[in-house]
Amino acid sequence: MPSDVNYAPEADEIDDDDFIDDDDLPGPSSRGKKGWAAGSKKGGKGKDPGRHAWEAEYKKSWDIVQEDESGSLESAVESLLARGRRKRALMVDTPLRRSIIRHMFIILDLSESMLDKDYRPTRFEVILGYLRSYVVEWFDQNPLGQIGIIIMRDRLSEVLVPMGGNPQEILSVLSDKRRLEPSGEPSLQNGLVMAKGGMSHLPTTSSLETLIIFSSISTADPDGPTTIHNVLEDLVENKIRTMILSLAGEIKICRSISERTGGKFGVALDQDHLKDLMWETIPPPATTIAPPITVGVRNALAAAGKNGPGGSGLGNKAPNGDLMVMGFPIQLPLGGETLCSCHGLLKRGGYLCPRCGSKLCDVPTDCEVCGLMVVSSPHLARSFWFLFPVANYGVLHIEEIMESSKSETCCGCDIEFPDISTVDEGVAQVEDGVSPTGRYRCAKCQNDFCADCDLYIHDTLHTCPGCSQ
Repeated sequence: MPSDVNYAPEADEIDDDDFIDDDDLPGPSSRGKKGWAAGSKKGGKGKDPGRHAWEAEYKKSWDIVQEDESGSLESAVESLLARGRRKRALMVDTPLRRSIIRHMFIILDLSESMLDKDYRPTRFEVILGYLRSYVVEWFDQNPLGQIGIIIMRDRLSEVLVPMGGNPQEILSVLSDKRRLEPSGEPSLQNGLVMAKGGMSHLPTTSSLETLIIFSSISTADPDGPTTIHNVLEDLVENKIRTMILSLAGEIKICRSISERTGGKFGVALDQDHLKDLMWETIPPPATTIAPPITVGVRNALAAAGKNGPGGSGLGNKAPNGDLMVMGFPIQLPLGGETLCSCHGLLKRGGYLCPRCGSKLCDVPTDCEVCGLMVVSSPHLARSFWFLFPVANYGVLHIEEIMESSKSETCCGCDIEFPDISTVDEGVAQVEDGVSPTGRYRCAKCQNDFCADCDLYIHDTLHTCPGCSQ
C-alpha cells in the first residue's frame, strides 16, 4: 500500500465492513437518531433517542427516598416505615357477615420452575419461608379454621398434609425439605380435583377455599373427557372459592378460575409484593349468599315454634342468623396412652367428643365417628375479632393537640409523644393516613396512641385498651 498521506483507495479496494449499517451494531438504532434529529428541528418534541420504549418508562425506585436539609436519609426511611404500618393498621371497620369457619387447601406448585433464582436464593426457599409464617398467622386469626396442603409435581398431585387444625403438624412437614423436592411439570387440573375431593364431605355452612401458589407458566393436564373447564364448573357448583398467586405472570385460565369462583388473582412483582398478596388472604372472606343447607334448619325452627304449645307469635318468623351444631370437648389428663379415632395411634392426652365419646388429638376438628365439629370456647371467642373489629383511629393535627389537654404519653405503651414544636409547618399535613404528630385517637374513648400501638391493636390485640378500662 502506498505510504502517501493523501492516498485515497479505489472503489474495489474498499472493505465490505465499511458498508455495515449502524442498525446492525449493538446499541440504540440509528433510525431513532435520525428521527430525533428531525424532531429537534421541528421543535424538539421527539422522544429520547438513547433509550428504548421500555427504558423510557422505567422509574428509579431510589429516587423516592430524598435527603433532608441535613443530608440524612433517616427521616425519609421513617416516613416509608410509618406509611407501611399505617396501611396495615387501616382495615374495614364496618361489621360484615364473615365466614369464621374456614376450610382451606393450599395447593403448592413444586415444578422445576420453583428452582428459578429470580427470588433469592430460589423461589422454593422463599415460598417455604413465607408458608411457615403464613400458617402461624392464619391460625392465629382463624382459630376455628382448618388447613390442608396439596403439592403438584411430575404432572401429579399429592396430599402432603390432610385437612386439620394443628399448625404444629403442618410446620413439621414444611420443615422436611426432602419431601418437597421440585421436579417435572405441574397439573392444575389434578390439584383442583384432589382439593375438591378432600372437601366433598364438609358442610356448606363453612367457607371452602383453595389457595394456589403457581410458579410455572403452563399446566400439563391429563387427556380425557374431563377438562379443566369441567373442573371449573364443579368448583362453581360446590361454592369453592379459589385464590391464585402467580410468580411468573398472568395466565388466562388462572384468572378465569379465580373470577368465576369469587376468589382473587394476583401476580407477584417481587418478594415483598408476594408476601402482601399472601397476607391479604388471611382475614375471613365476607359472605354474600346464605348457605342453602341452613334454610331447612330455620324452617324447622319456625315450624316448631308455630306448632308448639303457645307458639303462635314468634314462631312464624325464622331466626335471622344461620345455626350450626358445635360441641365443647373434655380435655383428658396426660396419663396412659389411648387410641385416638382421628389417626388410629396411641397417644397421651387429647379430648373427648361430647356426643359419641371418641378420643380426638386436637381441636378444632371434625369428629371422625359422628361428624360433630368440636371446638374450644377460647377459639370460639377469638373468632369474633373480624365480626366486631376495632374502629380505625383518627389522625391528629397540630391544632387539635394544642386545643385539647390530653396526656403527652401513649395510652398503650406509656411512651412520650414527640414534641409538636419540632414538627415543621411544611410537613404538618396528613399523607397516606400518617399523622405528622405521631398520634392517633380513638373516637370512642378519646385516648391517644402511637403508631406502633395503633398497629398492634388493630393487627394483633383486636381490643382497644382505652375502651376496655
